[in-house]
Amino acid sequence: MITSVEIIKSNLQTAIERVEDALNSCGEPGRTVTIMAVTKTHPASIAAMAIEAGVTLLGENRVSEGGRKVKILGKNAAEFHMIGPIHTGEVRQAVRDFHWIDSVGRLKIAREIARRTVSKGDEQPGILIEVNTSREASKHGFNPDYHLLRDALGEILELGLRISGLMTVGPLGGTELDTSEAFALLRNLRDRLERDCGYELPELSMGMSDDFVPAVAEGATTIRLGRYLFGPRQID
Repeated sequence: MITSVEIIKSNLQTAIERVEDALNSCGEPGRTVTIMAVTKTHPASIAAMAIEAGVTLLGENRVSEGGRKVKILGKNAAEFHMIGPIHTGEVRQAVRDFHWIDSVGRLKIAREIARRTVSKGDEQPGILIEVNTSREASKHGFNPDYHLLRDALGEILELGLRISGLMTVGPLGGTELDTSEAFALLRNLRDRLERDCGYELPELSMGMSDDFVPAVAEGATTIRLGRYLFGPRQID
């Protein structure tokens, strides 16, 4: 699919309008929802168009691919988020190239981020904790059991990392009810952790091209749009 800044702007505006409609429908017209452009598999030129169209957050699924775009565009061009699963050996590059790591779904990764940043006194990226709210075996993320998640967050905070919220991916092929329940679970977990533990977790990153409307209705603060903005992926 051939795209342009004008097409991206048009798609972005349509997404904004749908977000506003969802907020009005759920009685929260004043709540802010940020749109992240997911540029995975798209070249740096498309990412540059997204920035020109007004997007300020760019999401990448692969550390190496995202790192190449950061190098081409410059780290100050946008706020770069790693939203895909990362391996221990990729943490060094991830903390160097990305402002945020939104997909911390294992204690092992959190410990490595801390080792690469906190223990050295270096600047650390913002952190979101990925939770597998649909409990699908193919998904990454922490178990959504409240007590297990609470204990994991406590250990991560003890490492000195700054956790700003939670992230999830909606169920693949689920019903509308399944999708809404997965997003509601993330919100409820966040609310309970804030209430019971005193954590500050303002960010809820949930919702993608096919399910961002129910995500907004359930409290998303950031939605992640790729195909909705750019059309089909351009490379594998």
